[in-house]
Amino acid sequence: MPVLSLVEGRLRPLSLLIPALLLGLAACQKTEQANTATAPAAKAAPVAAAATLTAVESFDEGMAKAKAEGKALLVDAWAPWCHTCLSMQHYVLNDPALAPLGERVVLVELDTDKEENAGFLEKYSVNVWPTFFVIDPATGKATGLWPGSASVGEFRGFVEDGLAGIEEAHSTNADPQSPARLMVSAKAAQASGDYAKAAGDYENAVAKSDVAWPRRSEALMGWLFSLSQAGDDAACVKVGRAHLAEVRGAAVPADYSAILLDCAGDAKEGDAKLAHAEAVARLRDFTANPPADASADDRADAWNTLSYALADDGDEAGSKHAQEQRLAILEKAATGIKDPLLAQTFDYARAQAYVALDRGDEAVKMLEAREKELPDSYEPPARLASALAKMDRLPQALTAVDRAIAKAYGPRKLLYVRQKADIQSRMGDHAGEVATLQQEVAGYEALPKGQARPDALADAKKRLAEAQKG
Repeated sequence: MPVLSLVEGRLRPLSLLIPALLLGLAACQKTEQANTATAPAAKAAPVAAAATLTAVESFDEGMAKAKAEGKALLVDAWAPWCHTCLSMQHYVLNDPALAPLGERVVLVELDTDKEENAGFLEKYSVNVWPTFFVIDPATGKATGLWPGSASVGEFRGFVEDGLAGIEEAHSTNADPQSPARLMVSAKAAQASGDYAKAAGDYENAVAKSDVAWPRRSEALMGWLFSLSQAGDDAACVKVGRAHLAEVRGAAVPADYSAILLDCAGDAKEGDAKLAHAEAVARLRDFTANPPADASADDRADAWNTLSYALADDGDEAGSKHAQEQRLAILEKAATGIKDPLLAQTFDYARAQAYVALDRGDEAVKMLEAREKELPDSYEPPARLASALAKMDRLPQALTAVDRAIAKAYGPRKLLYVRQKADIQSRMGDHAGEVATLQQEVAGYEALPKGQARPDALADAKKRLAEAQKG
């Protein structure tokens, strides 16, 4: 079954992430063309926080507030390690154009790695970071769901559609087979993790609409994503190929292509081979002609996905060029940002690109400086450990990852524990590796239900058993 990860905040097929995971647990996606003047410029700085949506950090508090004020609930399920989460919070959610939504919604920002938010994760499925929900406080059902990045206009439309979905759900006259009503059903099914039902509802919504329907790209994306999560690779490839040219948006075309690449896997013949080639072609077109409202994060991640796909094809020169283009976008976006919290938005992707281009010393310099600026954050030392490990500077990597582990929490901390065990293994510290793997297993066993990672626990136990055998 294909597994999609947004561990850093963007739709990223796990099959394309394995090399990145081995190099430092990086897992997210999105350089500019040689002629950068033809591409839209990144925002120089996030919008001032004044006339913006304000957020609470407790789901229960948000739900009570929404009920008391007669509003809907808008949930941002995010994590501090997720670069697209940071991009959305710093460059989209605080845009004044969204401020009027505060009259109709209560915004809740939930750090999914915090134990107190595990209850939310038991009820609402989050396997893409960030994932946004519009929730009807009267029923607790999600009528809107948006995984990953969005432009300001797309995000406003998503919220308004979710609000309309609440009205649809309470209407006694609404046609249950209308595209709008089917979308409400699909979103609710996807939010609860029932991907087979979600795929069916999205399929029906597409079938009952025409190409001019404003929500068609959203429905196609939801359909493909649900098929991939349901493990139906064959249907995913078929649907993905059939509608690849249709999808539009600031980020959807690149994310759609990433899912199709994952469903196609490493097949070298038949429909899967054609799907891979077509997805690569779509990514080439997207990166050459990015939408005007695509953020720096969107464009850089598209280049990164293309880079991994080209590397999979054996095109090392093309893969390197894509990383160069990615880095150019990120460096331009980061230029002039004085606030280290804002600048950190681009650190993960910049560090990964530096390392991929054999410029690891630049990543180390950047991350060491960021750790001094943000001494309480686990992110800089965690990224630093990844870069140092890739550069075979293992003792320094071990020291850095220990600093990250001391500050991290929740499921993310356990990824750093795994990274430590990998470093110890490479250093020949067998006893240390076993002890660290035991810590990883115990950590996964202690996670509350909503944060449980059964596959990760099974994998940790397998690696521990292998290490104990010597």
